[in-house]
Amino acid sequence: MAGDPSGGSGLAGTAVRLVVVACFAGGAAAALTGRLVVAGGAFLAGHTLLGGAAVIQGQRRRGVGFSLSGLGWLLLSLGLAVGQNGGATAAGLSEQPLLLVGAGLVGVGTLLLVDPFGE
Repeated sequence: MAGDPSGGSGLAGTAVRLVVVACFAGGAAAALTGRLVVAGGAFLAGHTLLGGAAVIQGQRRRGVGFSLSGLGWLLLSLGLAVGQNGGATAAGLSEQPLLLVGAGLVGVGTLLLVDPFGE
């Protein structure tokens, strides 16, 4: 906050940071234990919180970047899970389209986050 002499955002900011860290750490632990869908959901939750914080700070482009990246990670984890379970789901989803769309969304989201065009 502008009026906060400590430069921080107070108790609420600290709580959100802890939740984001818990989402990413939990997602990493879930991925390492083979629970890929849970990992993707945790990564999506963490990215969504970061995106919301960016929008609150008036950084819509970063907010969209975080949101697209989170959705991309979820689709990547779903694609990997489908691949581990034989390559197709009961809903007719196959591994390759999920992986391609997920990788594309992570790429686009990352471009929006790093702002390579200087906009």
